[in-house]
Amino acid sequence: MAFGAWWCVPLAAVPLLMLTAHGGSHPKRVRAEVDVPERRLFEGDVLTATIRLAADGAAGWTRQEYLPPRSRDDHDFGGAPAPSGVRLESLELTRGVITVKLLIPRWGRWSLGAVAIDVHDTAGLRLTSLHADLGEVEAFPVPAPDDTTLAPVRFPDRFGEHSARTPGEGVEFIQVRPYVFGDRQRRINWSATTRRRELQVNTFEAERAAEAVVVVDALSDLPQPPAPDDPRPRSTLDTAVRGAAGLAQAYLSAHDRIGLVTLSGRVQWLTPGSGSAHLYRIAQTVMDLRKDFTYETGGLSRLPTRVLPRGALVYIFSPLLDPGVVEAISELTDRGHPLVVIDVLAHEPAVGGGGASAKPDHLDALALRLWRLDRQAVRFVLGELGVPVVSWDGLGPLDLALAPLRQAPLAGRSR
Repeated sequence: MAFGAWWCVPLAAVPLLMLTAHGGSHPKRVRAEVDVPERRLFEGDVLTATIRLAADGAAGWTRQEYLPPRSRDDHDFGGAPAPSGVRLESLELTRGVITVKLLIPRWGRWSLGAVAIDVHDTAGLRLTSLHADLGEVEAFPVPAPDDTTLAPVRFPDRFGEHSARTPGEGVEFIQVRPYVFGDRQRRINWSATTRRRELQVNTFEAERAAEAVVVVDALSDLPQPPAPDDPRPRSTLDTAVRGAAGLAQAYLSAHDRIGLVTLSGRVQWLTPGSGSAHLYRIAQTVMDLRKDFTYETGGLSRLPTRVLPRGALVYIFSPLLDPGVVEAISELTDRGHPLVVIDVLAHEPAVGGGGASAKPDHLDALALRLWRLDRQAVRFVLGELGVPVVSWDGLGPLDLALAPLRQAPLAGRSR
């Protein structure tokens, strides 16, 4: 009309009619209801979340996009970026319901991210955007297969299923001795009494519960070669945590007591306990191991007695790369605890820093030889302290690595 081009009026009639017809039907408020049925699961599981959309007007086209969470672990993971704890499997929209399937490949406490949603009106002329936050999830480590529980020489005064060397109420026969006032009549051995013409009673070994403490070394976390049939990420910390979970499951199934100590930026602990619920407490204690990057001195000498009970068997999962771990082991031997060190470093460092195609020279071979000698020196020091060291790569069952130690009970250093 301003320029006298009247022939454009029929072309503008269609958009004007659409604006008039749909001017009041666009959604002004859109609500997204997020439903995550499981907030706790095991690593390797697939989590399914649903988002239900509701609008106060006619809604037409909808576009959705998954926004991955920002990793809390921003440091280098052995020279490479840290693997993510959440992986998108599928994202579908069906009649106002968005279904999100996420794979949780590794243990830890992870943020699930969010879903960006764009809702248009039926004419596609107006847009309403919102973000639906999926919250957090706790992925527990899968316990390593283990049926072996080592027994110490001295048991605490708690009733259990292990045969102690002291006389008491049990089922394992020790010997026959003369009757003493106060002995139970059902303990009388009538066959021996007839032969010796004096009352003789049977004595049995007392049944006691074992106490163990698992120490997880998180001061060093190195990536490990991937398993051929296991898609989960592997590192020395992953191997240690999965082994600790398997060991805790084995002790708790035998009605024993087990505790946990984590060595990272700070020393954290969980007092020994029993029961199926205690396994989940142990799993929750190790969730935030990768979030501690401050260093505190003091080792294990500051731990109270209730965390490390007297005579408790101590398992230490460590790659034996930090000198502070050797000092902590020495402190534990001074306190008289029987120890078992489980070396979780399953591979040697790669030689040749120029890449995969670079050929190692004599300096690389010399550096590798020095590294091996340093490892042998650490094992020699632990052997002088009387601490057995077993190697476990996390691929096979843990009980196969601990089987040679079942030949005799473990005795700590006497004080």
